[in-house]
Amino acid sequence: MNLVLYGFPGSGKTTVGKTLAEWLGREFVDTDALIEARNGRLIRDLFAKDGEAAFRRMESDLCREIAARSGLVIACGGGMLLDPDNRAALEAGGRVVVLKCDADEILRRLRNDSVERPLVAGDDPRARLNALLDGRQAHYDSFALTVDTTGKAPEAVAEEAIGLTGEAVTLRIDGRLGHEYLLGRGLIGRLDELLLARGLEGRSVVVTDSHVAALLKPESPIIIPAGEQYKTLDSARTLYDAFLDRGLDRRSVVIALGGGVIGDLAGFTAATFMRGITWVAVPTTLLAMVDASIGSKVAVDLPRGKNLVGAFHPPKFVLADLDCLDTLPEAEFRSGMSEVVKAGVIGDAQLFAELETANCPLPIAGHQLPMIKRAVAVKARVVGVDPFEEGERAVLNLGHTVAHGLEAASNYSLRHGEAVAIGMVAEARMAEAIGLCSTELPERIEAVLKRIGLPVRYHGLDPRTVREAMNADKKKAGGRLKFSLPEAIGKVRIGCEVEEAVIMEALEKARITFHVSGFT
Repeated sequence: MNLVLYGFPGSGKTTVGKTLAEWLGREFVDTDALIEARNGRLIRDLFAKDGEAAFRRMESDLCREIAARSGLVIACGGGMLLDPDNRAALEAGGRVVVLKCDADEILRRLRNDSVERPLVAGDDPRARLNALLDGRQAHYDSFALTVDTTGKAPEAVAEEAIGLTGEAVTLRIDGRLGHEYLLGRGLIGRLDELLLARGLEGRSVVVTDSHVAALLKPESPIIIPAGEQYKTLDSARTLYDAFLDRGLDRRSVVIALGGGVIGDLAGFTAATFMRGITWVAVPTTLLAMVDASIGSKVAVDLPRGKNLVGAFHPPKFVLADLDCLDTLPEAEFRSGMSEVVKAGVIGDAQLFAELETANCPLPIAGHQLPMIKRAVAVKARVVGVDPFEEGERAVLNLGHTVAHGLEAASNYSLRHGEAVAIGMVAEARMAEAIGLCSTELPERIEAVLKRIGLPVRYHGLDPRTVREAMNADKKKAGGRLKFSLPEAIGKVRIGCEVEEAVIMEALEKARITFHVSGFT
């Protein structure tokens, strides 16, 4: 269906519409701009020369034309839908969202517009504006979907509009393991519809953990205890038995509802049950949305290391519902932000710069979609080029060699994102020590992570224990660790061998030590 934006001039229809069109991969149509382009005159000149009645006929003709099309984002003139026929035509094939705004802000926006606005000319533009707003208030209130744009960035308004309409930003993970990635709000409630739309009509079962079982209310989910310590072959065996008890067959669908642990575990079990059945990833944490759910890797842990038994088995699609983040504990949100920072370091210098300068380092609701979309796009590009970890995909290992050692040495008491944050700083220090990057680079990475509230040092562990645990890293080749180290923001070098003394020095610097005066 078309997505139609309507409201008073200055409410943000054009700016928000362009943002939505970009996110949704659709064509954008601004009705006023199109009428001006076709007639070679500005709207005010059309009014002055031909009269309002002639202009309204042009609007109606255009309305019928675009209503016959589909898949558009349309910004309507502020009075276009006062005509009931125009309204009926656009509502028949689209969802109308009315953008509302405070009069003072409308006045500021119109005055700052590069196009001359008759509304703000003359002696008392505020009085004219109020009179027009009052006259159209009941009309605008008659539409069910409205967003107040006062004081909001266009991206925040666009995200809210997506939630109201049930639209989803669709990214494509290309390559041999390609799949869809759907991002939006209110998507979990549409899961059955989305399954059917993709021909998935077999018996389905939800696998979740004890923390998130209430998000989706199936009749009988399979619930695994929460925590990395349960991402094991024993848990996989539990799932195999449950699948058999539920009567699953080769046409069945496993729905993994939860964080990265559930995605890895349920995906691994789906990959190996009956030699592989379909699964769908429904990540409920930021960490899972921007990292674990992308790339088709599924695995379980062994006592000697993470993800040592696994497979490449892509989900049919990933469904990332931002509503899940609204109730995510802040510590878990911060943990997920480490992977967003990593995405900036390895492939999006602008994203990293925005994290350095943003007024709010932890994006609140209304500002999450563009950030997640960009982080996902970084990983999607890498995975599309190297789906089976044969080369370039190793850039995604930035920070993870140290992180996996920290996790194993701490018996997984560290959150994954916290370990990755510490690992990124430690590995950036290695890059500095071998002359691969400037002194400034690890300082910038550390500053962004600290700004978000992530740890950049560990405590309570012996560096030698961490180093020993790093030996279980599955990316080791020829008995030696291979690091992915940053050269600059947006550029990472893979396959780096680092002398043992440099590794130990970085691990020592990453440790919090105690003196009489306290932490150092």
